[in-house]
Formats: sequence, structure tokens, C-alpha cells
Amino acid sequence: MTTTRMSKFAILAGVALFAAAGCSEKTQDSISTDLSTGVTAVGEAIGETAAAAAELSARNIATQQGEEQFANAGYPLNGPLECTAVVSDGLDTMAIDCNGVTAAGGAAILTGTTDEIPGASVVSLSGSFVGTVDGQEVFNTGQLGG
Repeated sequence: MTTTRMSKFAILAGVALFAAAGCSEKTQDSISTDLSTGVTAVGEAIGETAAAAAELSARNIATQQGEEQFANAGYPLNGPLECTAVVSDGLDTMAIDCNGVTAAGGAAILTGTTDEIPGASVVSLSGSFVGTVDGQEVFNTGQLGG
């Protein structure tokens, strides 16, 4: 949610509370419950937006830097890695899973986890990452990129 929308929501909430001052206790309780529900929904939307942005950034980093890791290990890829990133535990942990095909036709898989939420760097990601080709480990690193 944008800052402008959040500001408008805060103003609306303030107006609703002011208007409720002259209402019955039952109406005040109803307005209070509605506002509480609205605030919770806004908080959840902000959390979902942050998670989606972190996942997008991590996917992009893993795709680009994972391709480089495979090339450096002697297994250049035939096309891009296709990566997923899933945030869990709030924004505390993220799982990275990527699949691709090497130039020689082997199955390239990159898996890993990070507790770093992308943003400080748009070119690297710290964590624990393993690359395999046809089931054989070809690299194991604590950082993609950098």
C-alpha cells in the first residue's frame, strides 16, 4: 500500500473515531471493531507486498548469479535458470529452487536457503546454496554473486 493510501486510511480512521464520539456505545464498539479489522488488513497487505518484493528480487539474483556459478563450475547453461523463491517465518527465511539445462543437456538444479532479505545488494545473496548437474554436486557456496 502506498504512503498516500496509508495516509488517507489514517485520516479516514481519525474521522470515523471523531464521528463515533457522539454515537451510542454499541455503535462505537462496531466502529472500533471495523477499524481494527481494517488496520489488520492493511498490515497483512503490507506484509504480503514485502514478501512478494523479496521473492521477486531473490529469484532475479538466483537466476543471474546461479547461471554464473554453473558456468564457473564448468557447466554453462543452455538458456536461463527458472527460479522460485518462497518466504517463510514472516520475512526470516527464504527457500530458493532453480532448474535449468546445461549446454551438454544435463539437468542443472540450484537449491538453497537464505535469511537475508534482498535489498541491501541487488547483485548478491548470502545463504547456503548447492548446484547439481544430473544429481552430482558441482558447487556449494555461501553466496550467490558479489
